[in-house]
Amino acid sequence: MRNRSLGTTLAFAMALSCSPAASAQSKQPSRPAKTLGSGQSPDLSGVWMQDHPPATAEQYWVYKFTDQELPMTAWGEAKYKIAKSSFGDHPYPLAETNDPVYHGCNAPGFPRVFLHPWPLQIVQVPGEVIMLFEYDSLRRQIFTDGRAHDTSLGPSWMGDSIGKWQGDTLVVDTTNLNDKTWIDRLGHPHSDVLHVTERIRRVDHNHLVDDITIEDPKAYTKAWTVHLPFLLRPKWTLGEQFCEDGESFQDLEKKETTPGK
Repeated sequence: MRNRSLGTTLAFAMALSCSPAASAQSKQPSRPAKTLGSGQSPDLSGVWMQDHPPATAEQYWVYKFTDQELPMTAWGEAKYKIAKSSFGDHPYPLAETNDPVYHGCNAPGFPRVFLHPWPLQIVQVPGEVIMLFEYDSLRRQIFTDGRAHDTSLGPSWMGDSIGKWQGDTLVVDTTNLNDKTWIDRLGHPHSDVLHVTERIRRVDHNHLVDDITIEDPKAYTKAWTVHLPFLLRPKWTLGEQFCEDGESFQDLEKKETTPGK
């Protein structure tokens, strides 16, 4: 199954989020977003954690992108009805869940990875924006050098992401995602025609937003958009997280289904 060094990393993250220093940081006056220089793209670099006030442990336990009912097709409804999530109003124990993350050491995939309570780091270089996720030490490459989607690649967990700058906003088009994952932690499905469009921008020095539009005509009757806010954590570094076959997942399951404990 899956084994993570969650305790130390998450406890440290929670402590920082609840500490006076962290609160003071979040209340600092907004500063303009840093840029790379005249004529160059805005700089999104930094370690970021989702920002769900108030600053308590519970802010990190988010299992879905929106509280609104998703506009599922008949196919989507059928898939959702057979999903046995370990989260939500009626969580299934580990032995009964069919969450693909908890079986076969599978990655959460994109965009679900945003719903796992670990930070991410954005590294920006010419022609590419890289997202490094602490969860499973996953990486995501967003190419901004003008290339087209690589149609020769097979479907993947994180998909094929192509970005372009529109003013201060990075617009990212992601396709070629496999259908081995759920779109969130409650079991809402997606198919292999999932298409994700993001608009990512740094609203000021300490805050980043990612507006995500989901299109999947097989699973949903119309496109829907969610808004993810992130807070800069300049003193954080990413820990090592990885999947290891044959290890117990009971402790992590207990922590994730019992927020703040």
